[in-house]
Amino acid sequence: MLPDEKQALAGAVDILAHPKLPDKFEGTGLYGAPQEEEDLLRPDGKVFRVSNETGHGRITVYQVFSGIELYYNDMHMGYCNQNQATAKNMVEINHCSVGRFECSFGENSCCYMAEGDLAISSGMKKKSNSCFPLNHYHGISILIHFDELLPEVQRVMELLSIDLRHIQKYICEGNRCYIMRANPSIEHIFSELYHVREQRKPGYMKIKILELLLFLSDLNTAEEALQTDYFNQNQVALIKAVASYITEDLTAHHTIGQLSQTFEISATALKKCFRGVYGTSVYSYLRTYRLQAAKKLLAETELSVTEIASRIGYENPNKFTSAFKEMFGHSPTGFRKSVRLDRSGAVWSGEEI
Repeated sequence: MLPDEKQALAGAVDILAHPKLPDKFEGTGLYGAPQEEEDLLRPDGKVFRVSNETGHGRITVYQVFSGIELYYNDMHMGYCNQNQATAKNMVEINHCSVGRFECSFGENSCCYMAEGDLAISSGMKKKSNSCFPLNHYHGISILIHFDELLPEVQRVMELLSIDLRHIQKYICEGNRCYIMRANPSIEHIFSELYHVREQRKPGYMKIKILELLLFLSDLNTAEEALQTDYFNQNQVALIKAVASYITEDLTAHHTIGQLSQTFEISATALKKCFRGVYGTSVYSYLRTYRLQAAKKLLAETELSVTEIASRIGYENPNKFTSAFKEMFGHSPTGFRKSVRLDRSGAVWSGEEI
């Protein structure tokens, strides 16, 4: 190893061994006005909570390197921010683990991330809204402020053949948003970040960030990533109105033809746009919604299985039981027993009585 390489590594090691937690995390602005949870203080990061009329969420943030922040997102809400500010020479990387993520970049540009997808966007591409169509979302956000990367860290990246200029050229300068659909490479990089032991997390995040940047340095955006198709916001608003309409009365049954006439949209466009927004068909979305509603009724009421089946639109209780067991792994009766046993402090074996 050359003397200058040794010096660069020695300087970087000193920085990494004695990290300084910033007074303020720049990326918290992506979430609106999160509140820091002071009862969850940690030496290597901070925990914030967000809430609005649609629900709540929790964000755990770490400074991986100076200029690079990593956020764990645990959202149970419809949206978390509106009218996000722009930032020069910054890249935002998002990985979706569970749920669905909607990014709106203006009147004619709504795009969606599904589970396992990776999105890379320029900080100059202003978001007017960030939504979670399924009302829950779990994932990782990484913010890279190129101007704040220390020279020692940049030198280490150079030694690892990480090409920051390539990333800046294709993402920042082009003011682009790319989405890579789920694939083994993305899964390999991110999967361990969700399960690594807490005491190993600070060091492990550094390794994985370097691996991610090396991956992006070799990315052929023309072939491996797609500048995703966007949906018009008027179309998205209409589709969300359809979803609200079909879930308002769960005992009602609607055909695609009826919905097409009611909302004055062709059946083909309705099916395509609905899948684009919610990641599934109208039928599958409503089925899942009904069974989730049944789960809540089983846990919180004394209604019989037959009554619950009727309330969510199943005329045949046996079909309801089969659908519930297929989705959740237990019969409605078994699920209710498990909830009651959990509340009493007992342990449920999962076997039917």
